Amino acid sequence: MTLVAEKIYTVEEYFALERKSDVRHEFVHGQLIPMSGESKDANRIALNIFAVWNPILYPAGFDIFLHDVKTRVSESGIYRYPNLVVAPITDDEDTHVVTQPVVIAEVISDGTAGVDRGEKLREYCNIPTLQYYLIIEQDQQLVEMYTRQDEQWIVEFFDGSNDHIQLEKLGVDLSLETIYHRVKR
Repeated sequence: MTLVAEKIYTVEEYFALERKSDVRHEFVHGQLIPMSGESKDANRIALNIFAVWNPILYPAGFDIFLHDVKTRVSESGIYRYPNLVVAPITDDEDTHVVTQPVVIAEVISDGTAGVDRGEKLREYCNIPTLQYYLIIEQDQQLVEMYTRQDEQWIVEFFDGSNDHIQLEKLGVDLSLETIYHRVKR
């Protein structure tokens, strides 16, 4: 059996391919990782968060992007497509990439839970500007919130319909009832 070496792409090649591709790809150290489509419930969750936060965060100087905007996780070659990312409006170096995320939210499924709680958690926690990382289950009412406290990350779990998630550094909150509005569980 002959092994065929997988092509390693440069960031520039990745950007050129993404502009033409019908399929989104995450980029991890030269490798392209195809992104599958998401469920209606995952989409509803991200839109529910957007609907509550956008009227508060935009006047405070932040943009919110959903699904199809890349986030630079490391300058050494990792670009991801979070379900939702909040960044300062001044983060406009590139029209297709967020470089200064302050909040990242991933809506997970059985197929993505391992990567979102493992690889991505480690990668995201190394982004200097990131203050919050939310991992949101779509099949049950459960949110994990990682909050930067100086040089440490604190994790909190929310699973009650009356729970409210407070993002004090941004002056926003969310109820689980709002997050899961119209979501089948």
